[in-house]
Amino acid sequence: MNDSRQQSLFFITLPDLQKLCAVKIILHNGVADTEIRSTQIKMCRQLLFLHQDILVSPVPGIFSQIWVVMAIPFYKAGKLNAYIEKYGAKVEAPRRVIPVILQNCLSYSLMARLAPAWNKTGHLLVQGREFLSQMGKQNAVALDINVTETQVCLSIEAYTIRLPPPELKEFDISQSIIKDFDTHKNGVIEGHSILSNWCYVLPSMKMGKILSILHTTPPDCPFHSYKDFQMHWDDLR
Repeated sequence: MNDSRQQSLFFITLPDLQKLCAVKIILHNGVADTEIRSTQIKMCRQLLFLHQDILVSPVPGIFSQIWVVMAIPFYKAGKLNAYIEKYGAKVEAPRRVIPVILQNCLSYSLMARLAPAWNKTGHLLVQGREFLSQMGKQNAVALDINVTETQVCLSIEAYTIRLPPPELKEFDISQSIIKDFDTHKNGVIEGHSILSNWCYVLPSMKMGKILSILHTTPPDCPFHSYKDFQMHWDDLR
């Protein structure tokens, strides 16, 4: 459920783009394909919070590349070099900042810095660190950023939404299996018992298939505690 309110537009004059530059960071070829996306997002977030005066973004559609926009004096000071060398990445020569690069970097950086006060959920930003556990109405906004050569246009539309936590019965699992699962701490609900086995996955809200449901993480899972999951979530959102 969501109720939309009136859209608001805000216009901001850009600084002189001639005083900025954009560089592309290319991750090391040795990073495994299964880890490249995580490494890309982790580097973006770490760069943002190490340096408050830069903007970053994953290169759309390419998991091994990152855009960074900064003032030319910042680039010449070499402040990013040590961090980039730590990851074995390389930096291409600086280039002129064009609107599409600035738009991507501004959008990604703003949403990353708004978290956890506002959390990306599909096309919305939902208010509050504990938004996943809230049963009632919550505040959310749809934020769209458009950049031209001279200005930034912010489009903000407010919503009231409900995002209740899922319950096992919603996945068409028989009551006898749910009861057995609830009474055994090592219980597992296998995929063949989950008749409605598709769900929305945060933060993208893309559809994912449920393979099994467990009380605890399996031995082959890279995450061994709730804290591990939380740290991974913090790195990726």
